[in-house]
Amino acid sequence: MGTLCVPKPSDRKAYLDKEYTNQDGSNEVLKSSFVGSTYYAAIKVQRRGEATDHASIEYTIAAVVKTSCSQGEFCYKSMDETMGPALSQCPASILKLLSPLEELEQLGVVVGVGLKYASEWRERCLKHAESKKQRVRLQNGDRIKLPYTVRFVGGLECDTFTKVDLPRKRNVFRPDGSSSLVRLQARHLDDAVVLA
Repeated sequence: MGTLCVPKPSDRKAYLDKEYTNQDGSNEVLKSSFVGSTYYAAIKVQRRGEATDHASIEYTIAAVVKTSCSQGEFCYKSMDETMGPALSQCPASILKLLSPLEELEQLGVVVGVGLKYASEWRERCLKHAESKKQRVRLQNGDRIKLPYTVRFVGGLECDTFTKVDLPRKRNVFRPDGSSSLVRLQARHLDDAVVLA
């Protein structure tokens, strides 16, 4: 499926929740969340039996939606976990709601390469959630040291930083020996050692 663009809604999350929920109850968003510009949701799907004597089946899968906003438009690309999306920062609270992969395989909903992609995606999401839990919460004035030097635009290189709190900004630091401010990525903070 390609990217769809619509006039920018006032609430992106509510718009996507509505898009993934059917009036007849066959699809329902159990829980959703934005992580950056990516929308993650646990979608409960109910399929009625093809014949009157067949039972209906019910399962929950993950939706992953890459979004962007520009020039008054809201654009989004829909995927599900079986497509092996690279975006893998789904919150653990959504992962807990998903049907086990063994159950999806037994129902014939996910098979073959889709099952492999879903398994790898869930593993990456769990790994990300674990690393986020273990990350140290830094306070204003905390000093950190990285095991490597980070090079910034303009030629600045440093491995020791002091945390600075700025309104509405995250991961802002002042490199030692410099008056400038820089932002460090989460992967840098995973490797950081807090200095006394």
